[in-house]
Amino acid sequence: MFHQQRVKYHRLGWILWGLVFLHGTQAGLCAEQTPQVGTLRLEDQGIERLVLQGSTGPRLFYYSHEPNLVLRADTYRLEEIVVQGNYSSSGLQIPAPARVLTIAPGGLVTLKLGIPLRQAVKIERWGRSLVLNYQLLGCGGESYTFTRRQGANPPVFTVHQGERQAGSGRFAAG
Repeated sequence: MFHQQRVKYHRLGWILWGLVFLHGTQAGLCAEQTPQVGTLRLEDQGIERLVLQGSTGPRLFYYSHEPNLVLRADTYRLEEIVVQGNYSSSGLQIPAPARVLTIAPGGLVTLKLGIPLRQAVKIERWGRSLVLNYQLLGCGGESYTFTRRQGANPPVFTVHQGERQAGSGRFAAG
C-alpha cells in the first residue's frame, strides 16, 4: 500500500511539473506574440518616400511626413530615399553606416539624410579634355540623382580662369 501511494504521488508530481512547464511555455509564446517596436526618427521633413527592407517580411514603403516612424524591432536595409523635387538616392549612393538600421525594442534611431542638398562639381583632366562630374549631395553625404524633365533646358556652365571667363555654354549630358 505504501508503494501504491508513492507511485500515485510520483505520477501526480510529474503531472504538476508538466502543467507548470506547459503554462511557462504558453506564457512565453504569449510574450513573443506581442510586437516589440522601436522608433525611427527622420531628422529632416524633406523626405517624401522611404523604402526599407527588414530581415523578414516584405518591403516597407513610407510616404509619411511624420518625423517619427514606429517600426517593428528588426534590422532594416535602407533601399531608397526620395526627397522633395523627386531626387532619389539608393543602394551604394547611401553611405554604408546609414544603409543598415537596427531598431531595438523601445529604442530610437535617428536618420540624418536628405535635405538640405548641396551641389558639388569635381573637375578632372582626361588628356586635352576636362570632365565635369556633377553631384547632388544630401546632409548625410549621400548622392542623389534626378531625371531631366521633358522640356527642361540642359545645364549651363561658365568656366573661369582666375578672374577671366574662359568659356560658357550649354553642354550635353554624358
